[in-house]
Amino acid sequence: MDNSKFFVYTFLLLAVISGYGQELLGKQEAIALALESNFDIVRSNQSMLIQENNQSVFNSGYLPTVSGTANITYNTDNVTADLQDGTSRTLNGAKSDSRSAGLNVNWVLFDGFNRSFSMSLNQANYSISQLNARATLEVVLLDLFNSYYEVARTQKTVKSLQSTLQISKDRLIRASYGFDYGQNTKLDITNAQVDVNTDSINLLNARQSLANARRNLNFLLARDAKADFQVDTTIDFSRLESKEVFESKLMGNNTQILLSQAGLSVSAYNTRINTSRYLPTIALDGNYNYRLGNNNSASFLAASTSSGLSYGATLRWNLFDGGATRTAVQNARINQVIEETTLREAKQQAILNFENNWSDYQNRLFVVSAQDRNLAANQENFERASEKFRLGQVTSLDFRTAQQNLLQAEINLIEAQYNAKIAELSIYQLVGDIQQANF
Repeated sequence: MDNSKFFVYTFLLLAVISGYGQELLGKQEAIALALESNFDIVRSNQSMLIQENNQSVFNSGYLPTVSGTANITYNTDNVTADLQDGTSRTLNGAKSDSRSAGLNVNWVLFDGFNRSFSMSLNQANYSISQLNARATLEVVLLDLFNSYYEVARTQKTVKSLQSTLQISKDRLIRASYGFDYGQNTKLDITNAQVDVNTDSINLLNARQSLANARRNLNFLLARDAKADFQVDTTIDFSRLESKEVFESKLMGNNTQILLSQAGLSVSAYNTRINTSRYLPTIALDGNYNYRLGNNNSASFLAASTSSGLSYGATLRWNLFDGGATRTAVQNARINQVIEETTLREAKQQAILNFENNWSDYQNRLFVVSAQDRNLAANQENFERASEKFRLGQVTSLDFRTAQQNLLQAEINLIEAQYNAKIAELSIYQLVGDIQQANF
């Protein structure tokens, strides 16, 4: 056996062996792994937890504040004391100390509705964080479907190229036998050998693309990049409802529209918060203080102790702050106009994307149907060419052309099917239903 034949057999044997022992990564398993481990999803979930904490009553300002203080002071003084009876007394290094402790309570009763609007703002921000997490999930799922189907597409492409290489290998063997019996020329063997080498290179490149696609999918799933696996290559097209049904879902369920609506709510609350700065603040204050003092010997009292409770109310009204509140309110209202414009843009963008994706999906379905018919025609043509080639009625060039046409038709159909499926899933993402899509 010459070196070229040995190369072909060895390559095919390695290709077959590498297919064994690989795990099958199912579609639902891939989704579960993405939801659990994808980096973007983990980050968005943690960000949502922060906003959930921010909307708590402990971040509202409604609860009173309580603080405690304690202090101790030591003094060493040089004292000269003149007494009433005309005598004087001098002390060097006279020691004294003072100890105090206090408990302070402050409770804001009214702050111009600032706390109420701030709580509503925190709740709106929490809703935005939920929508951002949902948007991240939708993007990750669509990326997952793209990556998963890319692995599936290259898997099927590799299989088609393996079949093509096997045919070319058989042709090379027949050409070699024919030459031994005087039925073929050396040129026939050379041409067959060139085609085997070409198909081997194409298969090698496809297997490299498959390895890259697997690594990309592993990254999306936060797995070891070297993890080897096979995927489910089946494609189930959904019977999409009418265009009108999807359009009705678009306005009420599109994530970007919902985010823009939430952003408008946030800007409205910011306007109210800034407006509340015009109103007064009323607060209750309470203090309990205790003091113990040990005086030096020059003092009239050796020690003194005091304790007491004080309480009251405070009204604070910022009558003029140099125009800062007025400017803040004006800017907040301008931001509302900006958010309203953003919402209108989001709706128009969603409609544009939907129309484009729906048209693209319909075209891709037609391409699938056309490529399916094209494959059937090329399959029939290849079978006829194979029979005629076996009988010596067509040249090796004609046979190779039929073989190449069949391979290209198979690859074109594979790509058309997966492209159509991704277009279908993109429509589900636009209307906010990708989690219910048939993957």
